Amino acid sequence: MKLYGIKNCNSVKKAMIALEKFNFEFLDIKKIDKEILSSWLKQKTFEELINTNGTTAKKLALTKDKLKNLNKEELENLILENPSIIKRPVVEFKNEIFVSKEYEKLL
Repeated sequence: MKLYGIKNCNSVKKAMIALEKFNFEFLDIKKIDKEILSSWLKQKTFEELINTNGTTAKKLALTKDKLKNLNKEELENLILENPSIIKRPVVEFKNEIFVSKEYEKLL
């Protein structure tokens, strides 16, 4: 199991406590690359990955409407340049991706 997040993020802290019984590897979400993002996008949409309510999205003036006007390449670049806009945590387990509170399905 891999858990991607930011250590000081409250949602990530809660997930780490909840998933203690699993032997997970913690990875800094800010260090994802195009390959990792592409693997996530095979299971999740940009809308499912991007947190338009977060601080980073607000700094970028990113709204759900603006997301709809960006093409795939623009969205990928946006995420790779600003990985903090990804909903957290992202958990990879048995070839499945769980975003935000979806990890609760594993408990």
